[in-house]
Amino acid sequence: MKFTEIKISGLREGTHLLKFSLDHQFSESFSTDFFTCPKLEIEVSLQTSDTIIRAELAIKGNVVLVCDRSLEEFTYPVLENVTHFFKYGEEEKELSDEIDMISQERISLDFDQLVYDIVALSLPQKKLHPRFSDDTAENDEEGIMVYSSGNSEGETENDENDPRWDILKNLN
Repeated sequence: MKFTEIKISGLREGTHLLKFSLDHQFSESFSTDFFTCPKLEIEVSLQTSDTIIRAELAIKGNVVLVCDRSLEEFTYPVLENVTHFFKYGEEEKELSDEIDMISQERISLDFDQLVYDIVALSLPQKKLHPRFSDDTAENDEEGIMVYSSGNSEGETENDENDPRWDILKNLN
């Protein structure tokens, strides 16, 4: 089932605005590893010409994440704006993350995978329930050091030198 399919075969040159609403059925058609229960509003602005289609996507809404610390579910806001280009060419292929080549015979564009990828990439790497946000804010300000190969304040350097390093110090 396609949720964000846009028929482009009959579109005239110019700007076209389309709106989509996505719910839990959208995430069920993809992997639920990243998020579940999306409530998303997608506005697509298509600017069409003879050679290229410029698609501006505005994604706004919420998804449900699982906290890495407590394993509780919580709602996370999503607000993303992305521009994607579809260039007409001989064959269909992805030229870059922002540009796809499509054939002139193409009837429609499906934005499902693109929307899923945008939402999945907008999520934080460390998913913490909002009630833990005070803990992370304090830690971020202090800058907790996990590992250091140098001396910390208050430590004195060991007076013993390794003779192998003395030889290297004399090289110029």
